[in-house]
Amino acid sequence: MTHSSLRPMDAFDPSEPAILHDRVSGTIITWTAEEAEDYRRASRPRADGTVAWKAYVFDGWGNVMGG
Repeated sequence: MTHSSLRPMDAFDPSEPAILHDRVSGTIITWTAEEAEDYRRASRPRADGTVAWKAYVFDGWGNVMGG
């Protein structure tokens, strides 16, 4: 379960900077959009609303610096 201030993954735009919560490690990942094309091509939405990409399972995202 992630913090309630994080947004659902179906609203994530990989071309914008963000923070992502990785369920596997329980940590916040800073997203810089440098890998947006790979994310679009290789990420896999899961039935529970999370998104699997590389070794991550993202379950929420937020704006960088709360903006």
